Amino acid sequence: MKKIKKIIKKHQYIIFSFILSFVILLITSKNSFLYPLNDWVDANAFFTMGKSMMNGIIPYKDLFEQKGILLYLIYGMGYLISHKTFYGVFIIEVIFFTIFLYYSYKIISLFLNKKASYIILPILALIITTSHSFTHGGSAEEFCLPFFAITLYHYFKHFKKNKITNKELFISGLMAGCVLLIKYTLLGFWFAFMIFIFFDFIRNKKIKEAFTSCLWFLLGMASPIIIAVIYCLFTHSLKDFIDCYFTINMTAYNETELNIIEKVTNIYEGAIKSLLSNGFIIFLSIILIPLYISKYKVSSYCKYSVIGVLLITTLGLFWGLHFYRYYILPIFSFIILALIGISLYFNKYINKLNNFKYNYLIYILVFTFTIILSYFNANYKEMICMKKSDMFQYKYAEYISNYDNPTLLNMGYLDAGLYTTTGIMPNTRFFEVQNIPYSKFPDNLDDMKYNVENKNITFILYFTQKNLNQVKENDSYIFENYNLVFSDNQKFEEDIYNAYLFELKQ
Repeated sequence: MKKIKKIIKKHQYIIFSFILSFVILLITSKNSFLYPLNDWVDANAFFTMGKSMMNGIIPYKDLFEQKGILLYLIYGMGYLISHKTFYGVFIIEVIFFTIFLYYSYKIISLFLNKKASYIILPILALIITTSHSFTHGGSAEEFCLPFFAITLYHYFKHFKKNKITNKELFISGLMAGCVLLIKYTLLGFWFAFMIFIFFDFIRNKKIKEAFTSCLWFLLGMASPIIIAVIYCLFTHSLKDFIDCYFTINMTAYNETELNIIEKVTNIYEGAIKSLLSNGFIIFLSIILIPLYISKYKVSSYCKYSVIGVLLITTLGLFWGLHFYRYYILPIFSFIILALIGISLYFNKYINKLNNFKYNYLIYILVFTFTIILSYFNANYKEMICMKKSDMFQYKYAEYISNYDNPTLLNMGYLDAGLYTTTGIMPNTRFFEVQNIPYSKFPDNLDDMKYNVENKNITFILYFTQKNLNQVKENDSYIFENYNLVFSDNQKFEEDIYNAYLFELKQ
């Protein structure tokens, strides 16, 4: 018993981070078993890619999708735990968020009494998981949060203790390499991180350390990239990886020609609107960071550089001038700086609380209050404990299960979740409709039309906001060889979508 108590005391903060992550994500993430299904189209697309990858189908070469291969691996590991639900993804999501909170605690410990984490971490978790940008749970941005927190800790540790080890530089580089293989537009943070670390060595006349720090960082960054390249070479998919993940992402979405000043102006205007859409608490937490860090006992260079890191990170996030609600989520890793800054203004009272004989009662109260608030502020709390039978994904899956080796194609929109509930893996390279204009990338819709006209598909799920007459008008070729067997509608986010299930004529 003494050994158990000793272990708990030694690892109390990571245990607390895990419990907090599990409970709050159980309520706020659609991946949890309180929800019938994560119906977010992006999450289902990642799950389809991940499970296909686990079954020998090569990403990019055999299936077209536009996020990084590490994200598919994460979802693939979730699939290995649970084949037709997101419960496995939920377990991995909890682990990642635990790491994020634990390293946020380590940042707190640089400036405050460690016990302050019992109050600050629940507030941080609540703000992030109930934010508008958290959306449904399981976004690429969410899985990158621990990588941000680990590097941010190394950053402040360097300026607080005037030292960063080669191991920490290597790990920070490793985090950057992982992020590159999830969503490369988030790399601005690590670019800024190394710029300011490099020049900090230079200004302190540590020329050798300045260049060796870059070397160790690049070695860390190269490690996961080399593994990914080896996999692509082994599967003969390197060209497809480069084309899908880099070339098309960089070229297919740019529809406006702006000069650099106009573009930067639009980026920061869009970023401010994104922050405002998440409410004034988050807006003020980020926009007033210069004020919060003024209380930090670090050099002026560190304070100014943090602002630079934040601005450069934002520039990278929105360089493509798209402002989807979840894009700004990684910026919320900086909220810990605001919470620490506010705490420093009340540090005298926090220390009194930490020395209070029954302080654990206060911590329990804060934790409980946080969980209650997370329920009332969860983005999609109306879906908690909703019946699976009320969702077309399960109704259609039950019908399709009566057929031997059926094939499926998701048309009209992104992956609506029928691949998930049926367990079917796509037999065509384009398994969903990407958000790319036809004029920029006709291959997607042309390939779908070819497979439908040649009867290569047993079932078609047409997920759209269009009515049936509009579907007939736009894609009349479907009705030549397929019968409509089911029609249903379902609310997704703020809109009502129609789900038409077509079956190949006998």
